[in-house]
Amino acid sequence: MTLPTLLRALILGALVIALSACASTRRYTETFSTLGMSSDARMFVVLGERYHYIFDTDPVMAASFGAGFRRHLTAEMIRPFNVAAGGKTSGYVRLQLTPDATAQDKAEARKLGYGETQDGLIYYTAFMVGSRYVPRPDAAAAASMQLHKRYEVQVTDSQSSAEALKLLSPIYMAAGVGLVVANPAILLMTLPVAGLKP
Repeated sequence: MTLPTLLRALILGALVIALSACASTRRYTETFSTLGMSSDARMFVVLGERYHYIFDTDPVMAASFGAGFRRHLTAEMIRPFNVAAGGKTSGYVRLQLTPDATAQDKAEARKLGYGETQDGLIYYTAFMVGSRYVPRPDAAAAASMQLHKRYEVQVTDSQSSAEALKLLSPIYMAAGVGLVVANPAILLMTLPVAGLKP
């Protein structure tokens, strides 16, 4: 085999691999209206109609849910989610204070690491990494009962369908308690959704 022929073969092989990778990637729109934080503040949860997305929180996010300004805190999904092999999911969330937050709330948020826009919005943007799961029927029904508005986030999905079906959500409905995250059972607290177009 001559060198030009070998080079052509290598280029063709690389092109086939690249096209195969592109073919396995799909995009979809996830509809949700429930954002939550586990009661131990270690997990940030997005309950979608198709899937559940559970992310690890960073120290600022975790501290925010124990802070005095928590009652003035809302969340917004600001970029698409990316789902890779094994269901590994990444995305961005922006926590922000509502307009009725007090000067003390704003000062506490700034001290924690929140930024401020020119028009006075106090916010914190977190890059989150976690996993995507197939919802349990009882948790999916419970989440749908909570919907008052529906919001959307775009998802780029590189995980195979067969692989996705293996990851069953650890979120379920516990009688008299509500939605919990299993192992161990941790209460899931809902968080207001802000800044998104229904």
